[in-house]
Amino acid sequence: MSSQNALYMLIDERLRRDELKLPGLPETAEQVRNAAMDPDCNLHDLCHIIQQDTALTARLIRLANSAYLGGRNKAESLMQALTRIGMRRIRTLALAMAMEQVFKPDNDIVQMFSQQFIVESREIAAAAVVITEDLQHRGIGHRLHQDVALLAGMVSRIGVAPILHMANEFEDSFANPSFIKECITQFSSTLGSNILSYWQFTPNLVQVPLCYYNGRMTLNDAITVNYCDIVHLAGLLTGNVKPNKDSVTLVEYQMLGVIKTDDFWQQESVQKSYRQMLDLLS
Repeated sequence: MSSQNALYMLIDERLRRDELKLPGLPETAEQVRNAAMDPDCNLHDLCHIIQQDTALTARLIRLANSAYLGGRNKAESLMQALTRIGMRRIRTLALAMAMEQVFKPDNDIVQMFSQQFIVESREIAAAAVVITEDLQHRGIGHRLHQDVALLAGMVSRIGVAPILHMANEFEDSFANPSFIKECITQFSSTLGSNILSYWQFTPNLVQVPLCYYNGRMTLNDAITVNYCDIVHLAGLLTGNVKPNKDSVTLVEYQMLGVIKTDDFWQQESVQKSYRQMLDLLS
């Protein structure tokens, strides 16, 4: 058995037995998700939970004051920010903003990979929001939500986390750059889907990591575009995903009408929106 397969089986077995030493969800994000599912929950309840996490509080206030939500009056308190964001979006955005807290390694090599994939997740998430916004403006993405696209981008690489966790735990055996890269390529998509299923995410998000590298080959019309397609397209546009013989290409996305022109990503307005969103996530 190869070392990569040994690592994968070790991770998968720990996940199935609920023994994987990876946080389920950041504590505040999990509390927000559970509270938001309670029909009696209100904004005051959520505010009480979120304000325990100062970093998340600051990011949500910043988000509420951004062009993304289009607020004219500045939100100066968490309660004002949550009122602007709204009940439906708070759960999704709190999860997205907290996702980077999932793993903090000690090993220098593993830490380098961890930072790399935090940056990649932000780029994918920012691009996913921009793509979704464009689809909505063209009357195509009425079934899609920008906040869910943001979350889809932030969790698209979550399968990297257990690989890095094990490399950090068994650094003498696994903390090798080429070995880590190979494991990520081979196993991160399946592990990502397993983790999102384990966290009880909705099926439309559980599938996202599985489509990260190749896209969804069954897509045949822009009307049926979903978050799997958007995240893969975001990966291609940002250069985080390299085309291969088995993947949906930018040309095909254009032919299907998911993007309107071949210079979509170079357009000044698109790049401006992308940079604003990326800055918001940084």
